[in-house]
Amino acid sequence: MTKNTVEEVKKDIFSKESILNSKKYLNQKDLINTLLKDDKKYTLDEVDKIIEKFEKGEVK
Repeated sequence: MTKNTVEEVKKDIFSKESILNSKKYLNQKDLINTLLKDDKKYTLDEVDKIIEKFEKGEVK
């Protein structure tokens, strides 16, 4: 009998305010404040991707 296991990866999510107060994004506060929505929560991976798209000129 084969046993399938699924490893669940839990990613932390943060509010815009928490991200703005983090040391990681200290030099990007204006950018974060402009790009992120107040009522949404983000993973750090999502924030990095949003910033990367903006820097490449892909944000609409």
